[in-house]
Amino acid sequence: MHPRLFIPLAVLALASCGGSQSSGPLSPETRLKQQREAAKSITAATVFERISVIAHDSMGGRNTPSPGLEKTAAYLAGMYERWGLKPAGDNGTWFQRYSLIRSRFDPAGSLMEVNEAGTVTRYPLDRWAQVSGPRTGQTISGAMRVLSGAMTAADVAKLDLSGQIVMFVQNPTRAADNRAVVTAIRGKAPSAIIVLQSGDAAQFAAGVQRATAGNQMLGGVPVTGVPVLTIHDSIFAGDPNVTNRPDWNALRVSPTAVVMDVPDQVTVTLRLAETELSRVTAPNVVAMIQGSDPVLRNEYVVYSAHMDHVGTVGDGVGGCAAQRDTLRGTVDSICNGADDDASGTIGIAMIAEAFARLKVKPMRSIIILNVSGEEKGLLGAHYFAENPTVAREQIVANLNFDMVGRNNPDSIVVIGKEHSDLGGTLAAVSAQHPELRLIAADDIWPNERFYFRSDHYEFARKGIPILFFFNGVHPQYHRPSDEVSLIDTSKLARIATLGFYLGNRIANTTVRPKWNPDSYTEIVQGAGR
Repeated sequence: MHPRLFIPLAVLALASCGGSQSSGPLSPETRLKQQREAAKSITAATVFERISVIAHDSMGGRNTPSPGLEKTAAYLAGMYERWGLKPAGDNGTWFQRYSLIRSRFDPAGSLMEVNEAGTVTRYPLDRWAQVSGPRTGQTISGAMRVLSGAMTAADVAKLDLSGQIVMFVQNPTRAADNRAVVTAIRGKAPSAIIVLQSGDAAQFAAGVQRATAGNQMLGGVPVTGVPVLTIHDSIFAGDPNVTNRPDWNALRVSPTAVVMDVPDQVTVTLRLAETELSRVTAPNVVAMIQGSDPVLRNEYVVYSAHMDHVGTVGDGVGGCAAQRDTLRGTVDSICNGADDDASGTIGIAMIAEAFARLKVKPMRSIIILNVSGEEKGLLGAHYFAENPTVAREQIVANLNFDMVGRNNPDSIVVIGKEHSDLGGTLAAVSAQHPELRLIAADDIWPNERFYFRSDHYEFARKGIPILFFFNGVHPQYHRPSDEVSLIDTSKLARIATLGFYLGNRIANTTVRPKWNPDSYTEIVQGAGR
């Protein structure tokens, strides 16, 4: 750790800057004049002061969950309150809390049985079974189809497996194909998948033992996906009806793909349950600037950024690795995440302050959403998308800021421009503000699929057009060296100013942003909404 002066929160407190809500239409020229005046509050110096608070060692890397994350959420809410924003979280508060549930597979409450014309065989699941996917405890029963041999994903694509229990007998020498086949089977919407493995029995048993520590899941959202029960050949030891079973090894070594329908008089029943080990909660921060138009104020432009990072070495919940400073001879064990994503978090806070300073607010309402759990799999954004605190169908756009304080000083990549007319809106706004000296560049890393890797995707899959502001990764990504001293505060202030002007343009345009039809089909319909 590198000791730094902690900036007292009181030093950063500003007087409330909520503007009056004048009624009556404004000319575009008057609106722009007021926006330019409000945008003066977005300065590099203020960016530095505020990012130095949430990316300080005292926040412990803002893991989800952690005391530092809670302090960060409280700090942001305190600023929003001082500026006159409205709380838009749960029950009139600034916070939307979601549950993180640690649970494990419950063999005692689960079963796998085979009914062969009235002869029932039940297999114990305490040693030779692992489960991924939903563990709802509901009974799944029906006919079974067996796949094996030289099976590939292309072979699966030809099959109708909807609603069936599919057993995939894996050949251990075909590991890459095995993974692809399981993924392909999931895509065919079976009721359940049974994967039969034949590898080292001791290693399999050790994996079962490790799984007793449980895994963490997001509570309060629909349970989706296909349950996958992975079992080992050893489960059949002592089976009184073993003579009725196929020769699993003969199936595995078949040089062609094997697709075998189990006889109609044979049915399989599964029940896969879980036991809850612990439950904690984590916060999103939700604030609102209410729109000035009596109708359009019920529609929303959402700004988002994730306030969490990967924490501290040894905190038990993160992915931070210690880093040695060879010059000082010290070891830094806190990943402060100044760029990832204290930069975006403070960026949208600066935007919130500018909106609060407007004498006349935009026609649509503005939501400022600081999510957590992004580093754990977009948890906070996913929860908000499933449980929005405003009507989801009234959200017209999402502008997401994740890592916006580094790399090229005069450009920022904006991902998603090609998928909706927001790209054209951004181009027009950028052209109107050459004083920002900022190029809004196209996605230069399409093969990295960053579109699907930050919080905006949770909005996009729900049918909400998005833009994602992102400067790309760097050698300090997810390392303790991602420090405030490396942040280009001038660039960050200019990006926030561009985001402020862009949100105003969207909020003051009566026509909603529109998807490009092909993108809607691929992203929204492809995600199943």
